[in-house]
Amino acid sequence: MAKKSKVWFSSARSKEGMTVGGLIHKVKDLFYEAGISDIISNGDIVAIKVHIGEWNRTRCLRPEFVAAVVEEVKEMGGKPFVCDTTTLSYDAFASRCDAYSELQTAYRHGWTPEALGCPFIVADGILGDDDVHVDIPEGKILKETYIARAIANADVLLPITHFKAHPLTSMGGAIKNIGIGAQSKRGKYVTHLALWGDPSEALGYPQVDPSRCKGLECPYRELCEQSCPEGAIKIDKDGLHIDLEKCKYCFSCVVTCSFIAGQGALSFKNEFFPAAQIAMADAALGCLKTKKPDKVGFISYAIDIDAVYCDCFPTAELPVCPDLGVFASKDPVAIDTACLDMVDNAPIMPGSIAEELGLKPGEDKFKATTTGWSPRIQLKAAQDIGMGSMEYELITYSPVQTPETVGKWQQSRIPSTVKLAEYYKIKHPFSPPYTPENPPKRVSTKEFMEYLKAIL
Repeated sequence: MAKKSKVWFSSARSKEGMTVGGLIHKVKDLFYEAGISDIISNGDIVAIKVHIGEWNRTRCLRPEFVAAVVEEVKEMGGKPFVCDTTTLSYDAFASRCDAYSELQTAYRHGWTPEALGCPFIVADGILGDDDVHVDIPEGKILKETYIARAIANADVLLPITHFKAHPLTSMGGAIKNIGIGAQSKRGKYVTHLALWGDPSEALGYPQVDPSRCKGLECPYRELCEQSCPEGAIKIDKDGLHIDLEKCKYCFSCVVTCSFIAGQGALSFKNEFFPAAQIAMADAALGCLKTKKPDKVGFISYAIDIDAVYCDCFPTAELPVCPDLGVFASKDPVAIDTACLDMVDNAPIMPGSIAEELGLKPGEDKFKATTTGWSPRIQLKAAQDIGMGSMEYELITYSPVQTPETVGKWQQSRIPSTVKLAEYYKIKHPFSPPYTPENPPKRVSTKEFMEYLKAIL
């Protein structure tokens, strides 16, 4: 039997004590417990890959969860930068299509150098074309890809992932964070299967059904035409016309027609979804090939677990289940499997689409709430190409609050109670000098109790 990969987990619950039981304390502890600290040598440049979230997206990772890790990377002598990459047209108003727009979005969400404690950069350059070519001979679909240069050139890769559903790949975990998120623009074209096969197969091209197009009656017809960078789409009184010889499959038309207009004349073929998962696993391996095996670690937060949408969308669905906690591992397949298993076994969030669908704990939640395809397809594909193992040992970590640990991850090791005691020796804020004989003006306690009795 193959050796199980180790995955560390700490619960989102703060039952260990109010001072050391928060996720910030726990992720700092897991940084060392899981050996993430060991991948960093003094002077290493560390790429911390995150997903900053789209403009107006609210159910995404908060910068403080990443800043906590940045602090420990610097303690190890590392030189960290936090990064994301530019996108293709995942939404008609995608806010990360170029570096300028992405930086505006990042800063609006709080991803600033001041908040993070290190630089935030767009890893594939101003237009998304700054990249490194990588061969993937092991790939089940892809045999090459293109990785954002800043990520490829870093000494250490440390993806910090917001675990949630995904409307195309069923799940957005560590594999997706680098399998899509670390790719440059042309890497994303490659991974999204642009120009794969014959147009009639509708795998590397949109699935076309002109009968569903409203033609000139569609209020989004101009947006549909204008959003195609290849000029391949025309809509007139006779309906939809698309020149697939010009198409590069950037997703603009599908996003506009199916997601924005809700028509489905241009859509994804059902078989595209499992292929997208497998290609994404291939691309993730391409990213890992830019690093030595002992220079990669993974941290995933399973909180605000959107039941449908990934952070690429400007909207959000209710969580599929309650917050779970934080995971850490050196194996991307194992950490994603552990996160997914815990999501599937978790209680259903009241009011969510999972409850609406009648799902029960133990069922494949993301399969039901997204594409109809299990997210375990990408896990099996990643395992098959040697990226990691779906077999894992889950190590649950609970911090212990003691006089030695209570101040470990605080802003200052000197308790505020001690600080204030010293300040009060100079000037006490409870002044003019109030005493039991000369207290502040208030009603008597007897009057208060009479009032309280009257209103209860």
